Amino acid sequence: MPRTDEDYPPMLVVRTDHRDDAAWQRVRNALDEPWVFDARDEDNGSLKEEIRFVDDPAWADASPDEILAALTASEDGEEPVECGWAVVFLADRTSMEGPRPTLLAVSTDPEEETPPFRISASVTPHEMHCNLAIANMDFDDFEDWDDASAIQ
Repeated sequence: MPRTDEDYPPMLVVRTDHRDDAAWQRVRNALDEPWVFDARDEDNGSLKEEIRFVDDPAWADASPDEILAALTASEDGEEPVECGWAVVFLADRTSMEGPRPTLLAVSTDPEEETPPFRISASVTPHEMHCNLAIANMDFDDFEDWDDASAIQ
C-alpha cells in the first residue's frame, strides 16, 4: 500500500471489488467530474484533484481496517505510522452496485471517532480531499455532506 510525504498528496482510491470492470469504470468516470468551487475564477473555478488509484486484486474484499493497517504498518512492527493521507476512499462492492457510484470514505487518523461513511463518487471526494489536506475541515464535517446520509 502506498505512502506519501508530499505536503499535498494526490487523492487515494483503493479498489476492493474486482467483479465488474464496467462498474469500476463508472466509478472512475464519476471521479473525473471536477469540483466547481468558485465560478468567478479564471478557470471557472473547477478543480479536479490528482488521483492515485490502487487497482490490485490483492486487495479484493479488503475491509477498511485491513486497508488502514496496510497503510499505517511500520516496518519494525511497532506503533502504526502516518501514511501521509488524511482520508482514503474505498471502491467496494456497494460502490459498484448502487444506481450511482459511491465511495467509502475512511479516515486515516487513529484518533478519529467518526466511522467510515459513504459519499457520492462525483465531486464530493475532490472537495473532501482538498479540505482535509489543507486542514480546512475535519473528517466528521463531511459525514452529512453532499447526500451522504441518503446513500448509506
